[in-house]
Amino acid sequence: MAARLTTTPLGKEQYRQRGALVEPGFAQLFQRFGRRLNYHGHDGVDTEIKLLGADHNLNKLFDHKGRTKS
Repeated sequence: MAARLTTTPLGKEQYRQRGALVEPGFAQLFQRFGRRLNYHGHDGVDTEIKLLGADHNLNKLFDHKGRTKS
């Protein structure tokens, strides 16, 4: 996939946008939950990251809903 993204002009543009789409999410997770994970191994880390991401997104949703009701 990396080769496909870097060989065409459209792929290069899409890969450049990755930083603006993906990286802020990880930065927010690290700021909120720290850099240490409780589980080891690919499956454990994958599950924990997904759970933290879901928790983060639900908190953002509830915070947004709470602000719009006023």
